[in-house]
Amino acid sequence: MSHIYLNNLGLADTNNNGVIDWGATEGYEGFIAKYGNADIGFHANFVLYGEANGKLEEPEIINYYYLTIRFKPEFEEETTAIESEVSAYIYANNMPLVWLDDEQGTVMNAVNRVLGEGWDRQELTENEAIALHNRALRGMHIIGRMGEPSNNGGYNTLPEFVTRRAGYCFETSQFGFWFFSKLKINSVLADADLTSSKYHEVVKLSSGRIVDYFNSSAGYNVTADRWHNANPLQTLGFYYRTKGDALIDRIMLEQAVLYDKYSIDTVGRLMNFYFNSSADYYAAGIIELCEYFLAKNDIDKILTARHPGASITKTQVKVILIMSLVTYSISGNRAGFNNIEALLGNYYRGDNEVRRYVEDYRYF
Repeated sequence: MSHIYLNNLGLADTNNNGVIDWGATEGYEGFIAKYGNADIGFHANFVLYGEANGKLEEPEIINYYYLTIRFKPEFEEETTAIESEVSAYIYANNMPLVWLDDEQGTVMNAVNRVLGEGWDRQELTENEAIALHNRALRGMHIIGRMGEPSNNGGYNTLPEFVTRRAGYCFETSQFGFWFFSKLKINSVLADADLTSSKYHEVVKLSSGRIVDYFNSSAGYNVTADRWHNANPLQTLGFYYRTKGDALIDRIMLEQAVLYDKYSIDTVGRLMNFYFNSSADYYAAGIIELCEYFLAKNDIDKILTARHPGASITKTQVKVILIMSLVTYSISGNRAGFNNIEALLGNYYRGDNEVRRYVEDYRYF
């Protein structure tokens, strides 16, 4: 689906390396000249990636579209094409309507009953739009959902959110993104870890203003730099990942990686599913994910990043490396094994669990 954005913004990954390169006649220079500098990096795993590196990564492009290009009068043609094609793709492929209304207008009808028809044809200030957003949610009698999402069937789609009148922060923020989109106010989703075990999502307007309907982040002193952008494709991956955990569904976890491919949590969960199902049968898939993870991530930066969930992230990286070590061993891949052994020795020296795995699988 990312190609919809690329094609309509004059970009093409002609060398198939997953990014748009400067100096490679892929559209980098033309994009910057027409739309502005999007080579500003993006956050994943609490680390800033790709800033001013002469490459436009997928999250950079899509984040920039939603915050800077979308709805601008001078870019009406691009906006119309992208919005139409993305919606058509999702409906045609029967994908979950995470941030879109269904074709029966379930969400719009629910909001119309509260605000009256024509609410979306107004030109409003940010303050007025936020007040209207809050009025809509109050009028629909939306309450918060409690408990772990993966233990409660995963997240609801946007139409389910309004018909069931309850949502986690994720679902409530998806509604906010839809709502502000209808008013042609640029926004993305943003997330932050409030504690080592509590993750929160909000709507972030292009001005940088945070819209947190339930005000759940109050009291946690979340500074502006801790709210990291999460565009619709990434949140689609988050939906699939949570649903995959809830249903123990391999296909959903594979879909999650397609749409949120930089996330340690997403890649690690799919690797773990493969590993626990059958490390022998899924060996090629585990190794491919490991090599992708190592190619896309700077382990030094990830393990030295300071945030409330840093200890969990360190464990996630360790588990990914251990699963890779075992898989290289049972596959008879000495070079791969030696590489992972060196990484574990560098980052987890003195860890008894790591030592046992290295000793148990070294000889093959």
